[in-house]
Amino acid sequence: KVAVYYAFGEIDGSTSSLEEGINSKKVIKELRELREDDDVKAVVLRVNSPGGSAYGSEQIWREVTLLKAAKPVVVSMGDYAASGGYYISCAADYIVANPTTLTGSIGIFGMVPSMEKLLNDKIGVHFDVVKTNKMADMGDISRPFNAFESEAMQNMVNNGYKLFVKRCADGRQMTTEAIEKIAEGRVWTGSTAKELGLVDELGGLDKALE
Repeated sequence: KVAVYYAFGEIDGSTSSLEEGINSKKVIKELRELREDDDVKAVVLRVNSPGGSAYGSEQIWREVTLLKAAKPVVVSMGDYAASGGYYISCAADYIVANPTTLTGSIGIFGMVPSMEKLLNDKIGVHFDVVKTNKMADMGDISRPFNAFESEAMQNMVNNGYKLFVKRCADGRQMTTEAIEKIAEGRVWTGSTAKELGLVDELGGLDKALE
């Protein structure tokens, strides 16, 4: 039989068992079960996701790669399969998208809030810190990043972006240079994505099943 697996919502990289969205822990477990089920001869992965956690996307990407090594995997894109939604799709053997699917958005960003003005000026709460090394309180919301922390955060984002580009290049059998030209977070319709090589064919779930 051909299994259809629905991956809908934002991608969560936590180890919780939340039912809403695409929980990476739950998805990995269920994709592994499909991989180990000898009655399942192929899998259609129906993706409808704007993305989410880079860590969760990488985990699901790995499981899709293992699944593809065991049996054919075809992705069917819904209204959108962007950012992490494309990340978990790019390893498939074949990608089918609707002409109006929003896809691509090959990019990554990181964000840490600073509540210094709220805490100090509005509420009147102030903090003293005791730490054993200069990075011990990185991400403390009571103050903004210093220059060293900003550089570390930017390096993490840059490395995540390079890995995303590599995953797409390997999955689509394209060069990293070719992916970079259409990456940088830009969003494409399914029709344009097909022209760019990010999608193989236009159609709906029926086409993917075929």
